[in-house]
Amino acid sequence: MKTTDISLQLYTTRNFQPYEKILQFVSKIGITNIELFGLENINTEEFKKIKEDFQISFKSSHFSFEALKDTSNIIKKAKDLNVKHLIVPAPPIKGNSFEDQFSMNESEWVSFGKELSSYITVFTNEGLTLGYHNHSFEFIPLESQKLPIECVMDQNENLKFEIDIGWAIAGGADPKKWIERYSEKIIACHLKDFFDSENNMLDHENQTSVGSGFINWKDIISDMHKTNCELFILEHDDPKDYKNYITDSMNNLLKI
Repeated sequence: MKTTDISLQLYTTRNFQPYEKILQFVSKIGITNIELFGLENINTEEFKKIKEDFQISFKSSHFSFEALKDTSNIIKKAKDLNVKHLIVPAPPIKGNSFEDQFSMNESEWVSFGKELSSYITVFTNEGLTLGYHNHSFEFIPLESQKLPIECVMDQNENLKFEIDIGWAIAGGADPKKWIERYSEKIIACHLKDFFDSENNMLDHENQTSVGSGFINWKDIISDMHKTNCELFILEHDDPKDYKNYITDSMNNLLKI
């Protein structure tokens, strides 16, 4: 890979703000694209300035499913920052924990997929894409043995997919199977790695720099190049040192 092939999910650095300082560092080491999160609440003027100051693009962004209710706000912010791919990273908030959001039966997963897909035309008419990002839970079989990821992605051929490789593996999936199945839907890929598969992969302490864990990134990236993937995005949910995480990940990926 080349440095310019590598993007960063801003969520990785959320505990090290201000973002201006972070993106100055990111720009200096050669990363030219950042994936945003929480687009519905972003101060577009602040990020426009950062974009111009450091010559960084924002080609994709996460935003909550609930924010779809104010579609015009999401579209305006996306256009203000020249964001192309808009990604919903989880089902609607419910219960007392993050895991509760994914506690649905097959009918509920299908309904979620249909409701998400119902917004596709609004976005495509504006030159934008709408997609879904997985966690581990979407790869845990339902009572029927169907997987939640199928219930979501199969509701509309134009719903795009940002596949998180690490979370797919944490859910027990063979990512190669899903890369092939959704090759035409995939527009972005999250690169997340773990120290080993024996410990709890849902524990953020088990996450490590991409290429320093057990995942075979050479094979995965080779498969991803056969898809419509445009973005390869680094993400760690809670790094102790974001600079070390980013630089170590980049150094490892540049050898592939």
